[in-house]
Amino acid sequence: MTGQSIYRRLTGRKRTLLGYSQLWLAPDHLLLLKSTRFVEQYQRFALADIQAIVVTERPDRTVAQIAAAGAAILWTLLALAVPSTFVKWFFLSSGGIAIAAAIADILRGPRCHCLLQTAVSRERLAPVSRIRTARVLLAELGPAIEAVQGRMEALPVETPAPPQATAPPPEVPQPPGYLPEILFILFLIDAALVLADLRFPRNQIGSALPTTFFAEIVLVIVALVRRAGRDSRRVIYGVMAATLLCLGWDTMNLGRSFFALLMETARRPPPSRQMMTWDPLAHGEAVFAAAWRITAGVIGLVAAYLTRTA
Repeated sequence: MTGQSIYRRLTGRKRTLLGYSQLWLAPDHLLLLKSTRFVEQYQRFALADIQAIVVTERPDRTVAQIAAAGAAILWTLLALAVPSTFVKWFFLSSGGIAIAAAIADILRGPRCHCLLQTAVSRERLAPVSRIRTARVLLAELGPAIEAVQGRMEALPVETPAPPQATAPPPEVPQPPGYLPEILFILFLIDAALVLADLRFPRNQIGSALPTTFFAEIVLVIVALVRRAGRDSRRVIYGVMAATLLCLGWDTMNLGRSFFALLMETARRPPPSRQMMTWDPLAHGEAVFAAAWRITAGVIGLVAAYLTRTA
């Protein structure tokens, strides 16, 4: 597939537990590669034989995605309940990976099925599992098929009588998602963590703050990118846009305190390092971080409730 190959890659690898599959395009055919890591199977579909490519959107799973993100956050928060440093970092690292995976799944967009129809067979194209990938595939494959089969011309039809003027059908609004509500709930949870760390500094509750703060930043960006142009709830997105400045300030304070901890650890002898604790935020910084999160969380949840009931 490299060097002077005639093939051009159309999709990335769709990985499963047993292997992966991928689509490649040649000048006169489409190649479906199926690999089980030990055996590779190639299926070629001549562009002249392709009759149709059918893309069907699969059921929405926003609720499942939100549940997965919530479970990942709860898994990360288990680090607060264990005394061992190794186990604490295990929960933090594995929870961070799970949160990143849940966010990546949301970013990939809606799922779909893609079927390729010929005169003698119907093959499911497993590498095309997202609507975004299907659009890219059709944009690349459509001109190639037309170059081989020719453009289909519309059949001449009789001019119908002018229809009577009728009112256009009402536009069906797209229901807003629940990602903003999840973000505002996370703000309140993080505010509780900040206050708990301020009240009980020896319990090292603040060690979970870098992971949860990172989740906040990613969720704000994802929500603004996905819905800002299609969701009419301007108050909610105004609140989220304003929190970006506060998130940047808190992240800077976290980084500064962590760098100070590293410098202090390097200066101390090894026996005394085990007695050191990390205070992620100073008293004033912690009060500010908790205050704006409580304010943003309450305003956002109230605005979301009022707009949904309206």
